[in-house]
Amino acid sequence: MKRIEEQVAHMPRQKGLEVSVEAGSFGNDEVCEGNKYSPQIVIGNLRAPYLAVIMDEIDVPQGTMVHWLLWNVEKAEAIPRNLPKREELDRPIRGRQGRNSFGDIGYTAPCPPRGSRRRYRVRVFGQSEEIELEGGSTGRDLEHALEGRITQYGEALLSYERPGTGNVLGRAP
Repeated sequence: MKRIEEQVAHMPRQKGLEVSVEAGSFGNDEVCEGNKYSPQIVIGNLRAPYLAVIMDEIDVPQGTMVHWLLWNVEKAEAIPRNLPKREELDRPIRGRQGRNSFGDIGYTAPCPPRGSRRRYRVRVFGQSEEIELEGGSTGRDLEHALEGRITQYGEALLSYERPGTGNVLGRAP
């Protein structure tokens, strides 16, 4: 994903997107201990006709792990939570989802080792146009397809600490 980082590094700050996720953190429904729903993402200052989302885990020893790829979403103030795990979306929004680092289509919930805290980056890109990329494509495919088409950028950083064995959701102490 170095190409995308290089492209957005040169963007003027006034083109920035305001990005927030739910209440600023993952709720119980968005993590592996809960329902594993994709989170709601609120986007402010979007002027581009389409947007793309890449959510990755940035504290893993291997570098980064992509948890979610979404693109060709028509201009919207929010991406609703709990999107279906399908390559092609037509409701509640229109767009396409890719195959993440876990081999899954759509969102894979954060699930660090028990007792560990990890950071997650939700990056939102304003796309100048709809891109020709099939649903189920990889992060590398999306990176190539977005090249030269990113007009705006914003991100939100979140962290999640998975409970240790003594205080797992749904288990009595």
